[in-house]
Amino acid sequence: MTSQNYKNKLAIVIPYYKIDFFEETIRSVASQSNKNFTLYIGNDASPTDPLPIIQKYFGPDEYAYFNYKQNVGGKNLALQWERVLENVQEEWFQILGDDDMISENLVEVFYQNLPLAETKEISVIKFAHQWIDEENNVIENFDYNFSELKPSEFFIKKYNHEIQSSLSENIFKLDIYKEIKFEKITLAWGSDDLAILLFADKNNILYNKNTKVKVRISGSSISGSDHLDDQKQKAGFELKETLVTKYSSLFSYEFISGVVEEYLNSSHYRRYNAHYSVIFFYLKHFRIKAFLKALKKIYYIKKNVI
Repeated sequence: MTSQNYKNKLAIVIPYYKIDFFEETIRSVASQSNKNFTLYIGNDASPTDPLPIIQKYFGPDEYAYFNYKQNVGGKNLALQWERVLENVQEEWFQILGDDDMISENLVEVFYQNLPLAETKEISVIKFAHQWIDEENNVIENFDYNFSELKPSEFFIKKYNHEIQSSLSENIFKLDIYKEIKFEKITLAWGSDDLAILLFADKNNILYNKNTKVKVRISGSSISGSDHLDDQKQKAGFELKETLVTKYSSLFSYEFISGVVEEYLNSSHYRRYNAHYSVIFFYLKHFRIKAFLKALKKIYYIKKNVI
């Protein structure tokens, strides 16, 4: 578990900023039945020093700590994720929220699944998760019946609210991540879904429900914060644009066409500035009538938004 022991296959990465539930996060990591992991903690210029909590549970050689002087998570959380990941040497990594928790057998279950993942060239392993409140009460339990899922199918199910997903309950292959990195969407809201889609590298996502990740929903989290609703709506708009302009080839025409329609409707009702590049999707598929109809709509939107 030392920062120098790169024989470990797994890195647990905690991008730290909020102290509120951090001790519970650290305690859950320290309680792992399998200690074959390396812990990385990156302090994103937080006003509260986390070291007393870290040192309560880990010895000086049992973690790697990076005390950054410039806050980048305030610009985009994905920038903080990537900054800490620059230090990771292990083959696989988990990004654990500084208010989330993991069951004591998570590392053990990861290693149990590793031979299958390597045999099938899988690069994303997803675990069952729960939403918990400030008092650690379970709000909702998410436990799906599939053992593997195509990345495009995962994304569509999440997009259509058929399943729930967040960043903390996934373990990714480091070399695939390094090739792709994270998309920088407002609040990184949707960056995790795109990461799961893209880091899977067209291979199935392996899903295991023999362990749990507890994802905190509170007033201080993005998920539970009402005052960030406008930014989350904007992030959803950006996600649609990114999906259509960069990754439409991963999906059916019908799905992306629906995303384009939702994009244009969001632009119209929320007065977002729509971009013509989105409707070029129709030209790629030689749908001239659909393109002209969307062109007329986006012209109208721009005329009224700008």
